[in-house]
Amino acid sequence: CNYLNSAERLGTEVPWPDLRYIFGEIMYGGHITDFWDRRVCNTYLATIILPELLSNLTLAPPAFKSPDASKMEYMHYQKFIEERFPPEQPQLFSLHPNAEIGFLTTQGDSIFKTIQSISGSNIGAG
Repeated sequence: CNYLNSAERLGTEVPWPDLRYIFGEIMYGGHITDFWDRRVCNTYLATIILPELLSNLTLAPPAFKSPDASKMEYMHYQKFIEERFPPEQPQLFSLHPNAEIGFLTTQGDSIFKTIQSISGSNIGAG
């Protein structure tokens, strides 16, 4: 994020080759030990991490299109996403609607355990 922010401050274009290197060789690629796996990873990145990534890309199944980033300032682009992006739900990730039940159950248990630990465990003793 800091790398992209500095590129924006300098008024330069998004450094796509640098991003591919960061993702493919540093963040994830550093864990790849097989030559062919590294080649596959770099091929995927060369196909996916392109300037077209942010222009009229379908971001979600309900046909949510990304606006052309070159025609908007950063603040307007961010506002567009915040106001028009559909609510996060499993279907956006091609998951079954029940996929989040486990997550929400675990989150609820965690919240109630935290409340119980804060309020003390002698509830109901009289």
